[in-house]
Amino acid sequence: MVKFTIRGKVYDITREDVVNAVKDVEPEPLIGKRKYYVEINGKQYPIKQVVGLVTGLPRIAFTAMDAYRILTKLGFEVKEVKVIL
Repeated sequence: MVKFTIRGKVYDITREDVVNAVKDVEPEPLIGKRKYYVEINGKQYPIKQVVGLVTGLPRIAFTAMDAYRILTKLGFEVKEVKVIL
């Protein structure tokens, strides 16, 4: 379990909470500003999409670095999107 505070609210989130949050949600495309993703159940999700789903917060309320730290502390491997030119 990871305990963290965003915008004055304390969250206790488990790896299972994350998996359940994305269970019936399709990942958004990994294009544009989306630089990092996490793979869950064979699907690649932008990290801010995942943290937004599990916390219910709008993505503007936290940074990609916040999302990166939360997900890595839960044991997820955060990967960088490879840009093909």
